[in-house]
Amino acid sequence: MDPVNSPAPYQNDEIDLFELFESLWKEKILIGAITILITLLGGLFASLLPPTYQASVHMLPPSLSDVAELAKFDVLKSSQSQSQSEAYAQFLQLLKSNQVQKELLRNKELQTALFKEPVSVQKGLKALEKLVVVNEPKKGPSVEIELTFNSQDPKLAANAANMLVQLSINAFQKQTSEAFAASKDQVIKTLKAELKSLLNTHEQRINAELAKMQEALTIAKALNLKEPRASTDLTVKTESRSPIVTEELRYLYSQGSNALEAEIIAVKARKNNFNLVSGVADVQKRLDLIRSVSFDSSKVMPVTIDMAAVPPEQRIKPKRSLIVALSAVVGGMLAIMFVLIRNAIRNRKTTVS
Repeated sequence: MDPVNSPAPYQNDEIDLFELFESLWKEKILIGAITILITLLGGLFASLLPPTYQASVHMLPPSLSDVAELAKFDVLKSSQSQSQSEAYAQFLQLLKSNQVQKELLRNKELQTALFKEPVSVQKGLKALEKLVVVNEPKKGPSVEIELTFNSQDPKLAANAANMLVQLSINAFQKQTSEAFAASKDQVIKTLKAELKSLLNTHEQRINAELAKMQEALTIAKALNLKEPRASTDLTVKTESRSPIVTEELRYLYSQGSNALEAEIIAVKARKNNFNLVSGVADVQKRLDLIRSVSFDSSKVMPVTIDMAAVPPEQRIKPKRSLIVALSAVVGGMLAIMFVLIRNAIRNRKTTVS
């Protein structure tokens, strides 16, 4: 037969599943032993991992009564006035801020419990990034905030979570109190300046009026004019008359020195009578009102604590049962692979020989 045209020998590359299972069954004890060994190692590893507990605080927006004290900003007509949603949003910013977390780290007892030794502020803040999670309100009807704190000690996790929330509330109250005080001082300064301006204007007008009367009195005395002079030409203006001596001045001294002296006394009395000054009473009334307004920041609650943190009973990690189950699966797969590879090597040696 022509070797060129002769058919190629048939190569049986198909896997005989029955033979495969048979070979695995023969090594069932070895497969089981390897699987059990790796499962035990996985269980040992899981038992050595430190537990982690997670405590949560659930919060909702404040009620109207919680932020009623903020209405006092409206008395000041200040831009610092806040609605419920604005107060809630500012609280959320503080809850996530380094400012509040730094305040938490100042608690030496808590810092020692968390880190077992004193740490720098930067290192502490870096560690808190992994321990603290703030879940913000998502788009939609949900407005709940959840703060979670992870720790190996369940009581520590709960205490730290509640402390962070309280520190955020304290920071909000402090900022709001400082904002009210600053706004109140600014309004008082503005009203005082307005009041001073009104009184200065009043004093200038009185002084100007007194100056004209004193000048008219001097003329009247020089003319020895004590009583009003009857004249038909008091309002007559001629080009020969000096523009410095006004018709008003001529009219004043024509009333005589007696009348002018009486008027001067009356005008001087009005100089210190501020009740007659237009606008002064209104400004003084508002100034008294602003001074009487007091702000109690302790009455402001920017958040409603729906559920405070309590020491959790169940750890979140390690999930030991899951680790053991995965160890068993991985152990079984490795055992089967080991047996298959070993059998393949044996078969190859047998074929070669």
